Amino acid sequence: MTLSDRKKKILYSLVDDYIVTAEPVSSKKIQEEHLPDYSSATIRNELSALESMGYLVQPHTSAGRVPSQKAFRFYVDQLMVTPLTQDEISAIEGHFTDKVSSMQEVMQKVAEVIAEVTHYTSVAVEDAVDKEIVQKIKLVKLSQGNALVLVVSDRNVFKDHIIDIPSNLTEEDLEKVNGWLNKLFTPKKLEELKSLDLNEILDDELLALRGLFAEVLDILKEVSNKKQEIITQGASQILDYPEYSDKDNAKQFLQTIEQKQKLAKMFTSQGDGMELSIKIGREEDVNLPDGCSLVTAKIGLNNSSYGNIGVIGPVRMDYKKVVSVLDHMGRLIEKLLSEEE
Repeated sequence: MTLSDRKKKILYSLVDDYIVTAEPVSSKKIQEEHLPDYSSATIRNELSALESMGYLVQPHTSAGRVPSQKAFRFYVDQLMVTPLTQDEISAIEGHFTDKVSSMQEVMQKVAEVIAEVTHYTSVAVEDAVDKEIVQKIKLVKLSQGNALVLVVSDRNVFKDHIIDIPSNLTEEDLEKVNGWLNKLFTPKKLEELKSLDLNEILDDELLALRGLFAEVLDILKEVSNKKQEIITQGASQILDYPEYSDKDNAKQFLQTIEQKQKLAKMFTSQGDGMELSIKIGREEDVNLPDGCSLVTAKIGLNNSSYGNIGVIGPVRMDYKKVVSVLDHMGRLIEKLLSEEE
């Protein structure tokens, strides 16, 4: 059944109030603080109708009403995002004044800022490494007989590997080797390189350096198997909300945060092309803890996904603020990535 405009206004007011107070909301409070143009009797009748339609719950006969999961779903589907304050914008952008060197560093900062500004537990999940495209490979000679392997992908710089090289290799020879490495291994997805057979791609001219190419390929395969980066911040902030004053609820929530792979699955289970997703309670079979909601947003550049960011918190979440923060954060990350490119 479609809700009338009056029912919508009353429902929005009640949800807004409940998000702030976590207390049942009375018809008197709605009339005095939100909708003075409606009489208390009119609001009481509409609240009774909304309750019978499954949008509200009355914990006690004499108490006010609280929104049901159905009410929160209606509320977020009709959500009007409110702009961030200048202080909030400054708090977000102040963390990104220095140049970032990798996607992992971006995600770490993002998680910290979201937790700080929203006061909920934040999660940042980088897309699987094996989807990255190798753009450049370079051997940097360190001393006689070894070199640093520098791998630049479309999202990261990997520089944690040192290999042995022929001791008689000159700088000129090294430049040729770098040219061959890039011809052999770029631009390719790391997942493609997992099944690459050197015997099929090396010609007679390069066979003498097969051992060196094999070492670099092993490094690329090792990088492709790197675990997905999953960052959480502000897990203890959930204890500030009355819903989690119950020890069992708090324990269940914190256990969920500790299970990083399950958490990553929750944050990356959006449909293709879905920029923003709000999941409430047990709906959509996301296996959320009781009384929790999840708000996630994809981040990336030029239609390429880099990962997902968002928050997990009580169903009584300030969705307007969370969505505003994620929207601003997404645009800021896009700008950073564009500058890096």
